[in-house]
Amino acid sequence: MSKYVVNKFIHLVNMNEWAEKEYKADPAAFVDKWEKGEKLKLSAEERDALATRDYGKLYALGAHPFMLWSFTEAVWVDEIPREELVKDYKEKAANAGYPNFKT
Repeated sequence: MSKYVVNKFIHLVNMNEWAEKEYKADPAAFVDKWEKGEKLKLSAEERDALATRDYGKLYALGAHPFMLWSFTEAVWVDEIPREELVKDYKEKAANAGYPNFKT
């Protein structure tokens, strides 16, 4: 059930400028603050991946790949050139294989 929660979090950051800004400023604090308002909770592994902006781990855990790419691009765009980010994302996705994306 927590894949749903991960995707819900990713969607929030993707769709709300204020959430993206807050998340980018302090990912771990934003994840903690956000999760306190949720009835369903993240697993420790999911929480850690979101708090550390680990898109490879999020992919391996089954985050929706299309939503995850938008999230990854928005979160990392100011730190990694897009071409490098695309290459790294593809490599990490390939290494993870085809995770179970069912929620």
